[in-house]
Amino acid sequence: MSWGKIYCDTNWGENKYRTAGSIINEATPDCFQFPEFVSFKDHVRTEGATYEKMQCGIDILLFLGRSISITPQSPDNPTFSGILDTYTGATAGYSTRRLTNTYTGGLIRVRRSSDDAEQDIGYDSNGEDLDIFGLLAFVNEDVNQYNYSTATQMVTDFASVGGAESVASVGGEEGLKFTINASSGTHFPYRFNVFGGSGQCSISFDYYLPSTNTDIDGIQMSDGSNDIGATQTTQDAWTSVTMSGTLGGTAIYIFSKKGTSKSFTGNGTDVFYIKNLVVTQTTADGHVTTWYDQTGNGNHATNSTASEQPLIVDGGSIIYEGATISRPAIDFDGVDDSFTANALAGLSRLDIFFAHQTSDSQYVHFAEVSSITDRGFTANNGDSGSGLPSNMGTPTMYNNGTQFTGTTRDDVHTAQNGHQVISYIDADTTAFATFEIGGHGSYTFNGKFQELIAFDSDQSTNRTGIEGNIDNYFRITS
Repeated sequence: MSWGKIYCDTNWGENKYRTAGSIINEATPDCFQFPEFVSFKDHVRTEGATYEKMQCGIDILLFLGRSISITPQSPDNPTFSGILDTYTGATAGYSTRRLTNTYTGGLIRVRRSSDDAEQDIGYDSNGEDLDIFGLLAFVNEDVNQYNYSTATQMVTDFASVGGAESVASVGGEEGLKFTINASSGTHFPYRFNVFGGSGQCSISFDYYLPSTNTDIDGIQMSDGSNDIGATQTTQDAWTSVTMSGTLGGTAIYIFSKKGTSKSFTGNGTDVFYIKNLVVTQTTADGHVTTWYDQTGNGNHATNSTASEQPLIVDGGSIIYEGATISRPAIDFDGVDDSFTANALAGLSRLDIFFAHQTSDSQYVHFAEVSSITDRGFTANNGDSGSGLPSNMGTPTMYNNGTQFTGTTRDDVHTAQNGHQVISYIDADTTAFATFEIGGHGSYTFNGKFQELIAFDSDQSTNRTGIEGNIDNYFRITS
């Protein structure tokens, strides 16, 4: 936890201020310490004062009718110290927080779903926490996936159901002409593979709907299952429209409508025109392609297969986990999401500490990709609670059918709310040619990871301290 100093610009005399468990009595300038990212009003109590939390994040204390601005100054200790500055010698360290003051790179590399662009995401000015603002700015950056400035482009990319497209002029301008045929059912041009999946978007286009039509009297944008925006009914003029919505699939449809119906028998003569169609993604998913090793050993955990990359941003929102404080988490889908970290294979001693969340029926898996049925180890999540649950059992850790030693229930620590800090003491991966986090094939993990630190040395004497540090940051037990 990073601490800063707060100064007040008036004399409060000998008032008492309770801040994170301590009481400080000071004259001008009053000063006290407070934990960042925790509201000032949640930690200060004094008689005769009321509090107002401003939207901009600045706390204002209203004391005896005077408004006093609280301004953070330079921290007492500007040098960040992470868990791996205290417990040195790790083989690999992956986290959604910064683990050591010597590390200055990205914590994760993220691919956004809108256009598959990738970017490293590091830590913020606090020196420890993931840069969530940078993450959201990158993932949700407006991306014009489709920009059809000419009708010819739409004819090339759009297919049709119940009609035919051609380039034609109407109202003095050229557009995509869609003619309703004489069949029954729905009649629409469409474009598949829009953004590769669901997400919020903005859609703008121009349309022309002739009044000479005898059947259709409107058009409706859709993702195939849900309408986007209102039915457009203006006739005999090119009309510009901008709408926003959430795509529930991977396609854009432009339905013709007869009254309120999208399904009718066409007459073979009615038409409408579209031009200048622009589809802009405004929110997207963020997939983690690389979980960077912060030890300086270069033992990064990676997955280059898009469909197997776990999420950290879902539908434009960061995925969080935590009991009393939420921290960013990497979400595995329980189907095929995983990371490969081959540096953790081939070790006669492997002590792993990690923070994760999953349901009682799920398992955390580590395995050799090529032979998961013979080489791998896994632990049941068990029940929530502060002690070892009765159904925890012995963590299964196998190498060619032979169970590893040192894997009794005492080697697994569970905590509340389905969150855990788990240690594997004296694991052996010498027979592993490769190493995968999250499992492989039918052995998969459905849950969230926030941190994994691995040592190739005995850390049993450091176990309490390491677990306590992880618990304190991720708020696993409180």
